[in-house]
Amino acid sequence: MSVEPEGDSLLRKVRMILGAFDAGSPVLGLSELARRTGLAKTTAHRVATEMVDVGLLNRHGRRYELGPLLFELGQRVPRTRALRLIAARYLEDLALTTRETVVLAFPGDQDVLFVEKYFSQRGGGITFTQVEDRVPFHCGASGKALLAFGDPALRERVLAAPLRRRTQWTITDPARLAADLEQARRQGYAVERQELVVGYGAVAAPVFAAGVAVATLTVTGPIDRLDISRLAPVVTAAGRALTRDFESVND
Repeated sequence: MSVEPEGDSLLRKVRMILGAFDAGSPVLGLSELARRTGLAKTTAHRVATEMVDVGLLNRHGRRYELGPLLFELGQRVPRTRALRLIAARYLEDLALTTRETVVLAFPGDQDVLFVEKYFSQRGGGITFTQVEDRVPFHCGASGKALLAFGDPALRERVLAAPLRRRTQWTITDPARLAADLEQARRQGYAVERQELVVGYGAVAAPVFAAGVAVATLTVTGPIDRLDISRLAPVVTAAGRALTRDFESVND
């Protein structure tokens, strides 16, 4: 049964409904929206209807999906747009140099957001289609780099929450994850081996603004050719160069 928090504001309910969607569930019915948000079905219907009216959601019969207005608004965030534009050449260069799939990732409210992907010719566009556009912070190299070098409040929140298992190699012990993040800080990059997708691993380097990681450059590929000694230097060098370019634009 849905347990709706008393006195929740409309904006909080809108945020709950937006957060109910993910790459695996881009379209949701009313019952599922109510279940995922904990809102009463009548409340979920009322708020979703208002969101459709203003363009935050689209409705197809009795099912809902995120509206294009959200993408349009996201493109207006100056820092996000600038970083994506500047990062394009680094993503392309890394894909050519490493011959693996390269990703630009941002920290979301609850998950890591993969906002740009460059597929190598060797990867054939296959490698990263196995991963959603949003994944938990604790599972992948991108998330671990953001936790290690990003906002301490985010790190504390993730370490305090349940660490759900994605594969048999996913780190679910907070103490072990904290140690992994400390190692990432010492070496300047984060690594994951089959913690997100079986058979694949990744190396991620932070991109900074004012000393805090605001994004990562991540190279991912099959675990049998994940040569950290080869990949880590080029990924971290690209991260430092992108940081320098990004900060020069924001000075």
